[in-house]
Amino acid sequence: YPISLYSAILNRVKVDGSINFVRAGFIKAYLLRLSRAGLSNLKKGLITMSLNEENSNVPYRLGRLFAALEKAQNDANREMKSTINSKYFSSASSTPAVVFPVLLKLAQHHIARSEWGFKSNQLIEQILAGVDEFPTYLNLEDQGMFMLGYYHQRKAFFTKKEVPSNEKVSP
Repeated sequence: YPISLYSAILNRVKVDGSINFVRAGFIKAYLLRLSRAGLSNLKKGLITMSLNEENSNVPYRLGRLFAALEKAQNDANREMKSTINSKYFSSASSTPAVVFPVLLKLAQHHIARSEWGFKSNQLIEQILAGVDEFPTYLNLEDQGMFMLGYYHQRKAFFTKKEVPSNEKVSP
């Protein structure tokens, strides 16, 4: 896959602030091919089909964190004109050290106003546990991992959780 197409897809995601399964699939395919060719720092098994909570890759975790912060904002106020996605997605995926301290401060206000604030706070803490410091800059490969983390976390929010058969409540 040509790097120019990969770069164009990353730029399109930054401009739109949204990533669909086609874009996520291409980003994943590009990163996997780069990894197999030995041209990447990515460890084998880091790139999965769905959310990987054990993934220790910092850009992937930052993408997940951005999705969690966006959800906390949405839970606190569903009728917003501008969201953190529209204001900060592009810069968060490129220069996280500048953006994430601001977003985490904003998140405290959202968590305080949200009925589900406790759950949002738990998720944010869990994701941040694997991040020692925010990188100053993310290269193209890291931006792809950021976007995959964001995509996977967003999809996990909307995936129905299955209840084990021994825990099902009868009517």
